[in-house]
Amino acid sequence: MNQYEEIRKEIDIYLMKRFKYRLSLVYLTPDNIIVTRRNKRVDLYLRIRRVASIFPPDCLIIARTCFRKERIGNGVHFVSFLSGIVLKYGFRHIGIESVNKKSRSFAEKLGFYLIDGSNYAVSVGKLISYF
Repeated sequence: MNQYEEIRKEIDIYLMKRFKYRLSLVYLTPDNIIVTRRNKRVDLYLRIRRVASIFPPDCLIIARTCFRKERIGNGVHFVSFLSGIVLKYGFRHIGIESVNKKSRSFAEKLGFYLIDGSNYAVSVGKLISYF
């Protein structure tokens, strides 16, 4: 099992425990994108990038997160979980891609910095110190 598949598995186990699913929700695409099968409670789309782009190198990018119940701590809990995962696998940054009004305030609350007009990133060290 490669590193990306291990990350996928850990995210899958987290979601199964947190949202009480019995079957696997998460799969890995050939170009290292972690996606959940659409369901009522959670929708995720994460990119794993080791090379620099608009985001810094060694960055796990949150392209889409959607939890059915909002403003009850699911997003913060998930980012806290991700910070441990990325640290374990040698990533140095977490990014949020194409923010909207809600995700912009979420990113700023957690200490993410603005890369350009719609993308944010944060170093894992800074994020862990927040938690």
